Amino acid sequence: MPNTIYPMTEKDLAEVVALESEVFTWPWSERSFVEEMERGFSHILVARDKAGALLGFIIFWVLYDEMHILNLAVSPAARRQGVGLALAAESLRFARRRGCRTADLEVRESNDAAIQLYEKLGFAAVGRRRGYYESPVEDAVLMRLEGFGRISKKTP
Repeated sequence: MPNTIYPMTEKDLAEVVALESEVFTWPWSERSFVEEMERGFSHILVARDKAGALLGFIIFWVLYDEMHILNLAVSPAARRQGVGLALAAESLRFARRRGCRTADLEVRESNDAAIQLYEKLGFAAVGRRRGYYESPVEDAVLMRLEGFGRISKKTP
């Protein structure tokens, strides 16, 4: 579990970009992160441990009453420790405070760990995007959360 989760700042940029490059086949560029930080509807939360080590991050949009999760990354050394769940839950609490009623995302169909994480939070598969991902080419599972009733202060 992370010790702290907070909005990303420029001080976090180099480490976040490095983690992105470590865990994704098609990583976002530093410029992409800067652009997200400049958008008023885009939010990036960072998780760190007690020693200050980067554990992960989540990028999401809040538009009107909808939230869209774009990217969630957890350091390989911190996986299966609740970091992804804590980041996703905190982003959902953030969105709920801003009046969101639904949340959606795409996830690789082979990413069972991520699918299970989102299902724990109440997301359900609602469709597919054929050939959405590259290297390897793979479908995306569209997932949606209707209402945020399961997301409480107690949710990690």
